[in-house]
Amino acid sequence: MTDHSKLLPRLLEKLFPLDEERELVVEILGQYGSADFQREGDRVRMAILKLAGRSPEQIRYYTLMACRDYRDVLAGAEYPKQMGHYPWREKDPERLAQIQAEDKEQYQNWYLGILWEGGEQ
Repeated sequence: MTDHSKLLPRLLEKLFPLDEERELVVEILGQYGSADFQREGDRVRMAILKLAGRSPEQIRYYTLMACRDYRDVLAGAEYPKQMGHYPWREKDPERLAQIQAEDKEQYQNWYLGILWEGGEQ
């Protein structure tokens, strides 16, 4: 299980090495999580970073999207193949398991690539 609370600060440091850039991004990301229905703050903020990359404008866009419905952001970041494939239509359980594993692997490769190599994957 991924500990998003430990990963998020490290990702922010790698993606935004300049303090003022990182402070801006943290301020934008901080807009998510104030409402009762806005759950899993660190996980959603990581998903926002994955979708938006290093663009503050895109981070603002995906943060606003998450404030409306965080599931849209999580789906796009963590389950892209499953969302594009419509897994509820997949009849072969082995194929569905493969798609799920590929989604998990691509997400892990994204954040590990940033943490280990210092760049975007």
